[in-house]
Amino acid sequence: MSISTKLTAAKHRLGFTSAELACRSGVPLSTVNKILSGQTRHPSPQALDQLCRTLGISLSYLLKDDIPGGQYIPVQCEETGLRYLSSQEWELVRDYGVLTVQGRAMVDSLLELLLNLSPLPLPTGKRRLLLCFQPAAQGLRGAYMDGFRYVPLDVTLDSVTEQADFCLLLTDRSMEPVYLPGTMLAVKRQPAGPNQLGLFLLGHELFFRTLSRSTGRTKLVAINLEYKDVPVRRSDELHCLGTILGAVRDYVRLPARE
Repeated sequence: MSISTKLTAAKHRLGFTSAELACRSGVPLSTVNKILSGQTRHPSPQALDQLCRTLGISLSYLLKDDIPGGQYIPVQCEETGLRYLSSQEWELVRDYGVLTVQGRAMVDSLLELLLNLSPLPLPTGKRRLLLCFQPAAQGLRGAYMDGFRYVPLDVTLDSVTEQADFCLLLTDRSMEPVYLPGTMLAVKRQPAGPNQLGLFLLGHELFFRTLSRSTGRTKLVAINLEYKDVPVRRSDELHCLGTILGAVRDYVRLPARE
């Protein structure tokens, strides 16, 4: 990619107009327009430095031709030297750094499974691969988040599985009579709306519930009326991991490749 293309992409990523970029960087608008249009093929180092600082990119990224356009964050790696990451890749690295040792082990095992699956040919016809999480243990109220098994599924493509990001095995009776234990539930990574079933993480336990908020009270409510509501205190850490789309009806378990 050319210098002008990389600068234009960075400008659009931040939502700047050319006039805003000129104002923020201190580079005259006429100069900015000539650089962005490619009319000026060899901009001055001072102008490039000012533009890079404003756009949050490095000068080396701008000048090297072998760096993909979407990767612009410089990171110094111990073994491989300077690397460039996209914003999404950087967020993954940042989040990985704050995990516990156990959390990192879970991410490592999941990544290894996904890498092993990647060479698999996609199923023919209206089917897709979907990763299923199976809780290793059930707590007093919900499934423990501390341990999971990961199983790849070959599923029929329908309105549910087409939108799903992953699925999770239901191990309790909290969803009866709509879904029975042993059902594979498809999940989309988006917050559950009002009266929508969601996958919630409260402390170290997972719950298939709807979130109910009223004056001074927040609770997780199960479909099965035999299950007591789970109160959520202000001091609790509650996260919605996704919205329940429905059951995965037709699937075949695939072994993880060595």
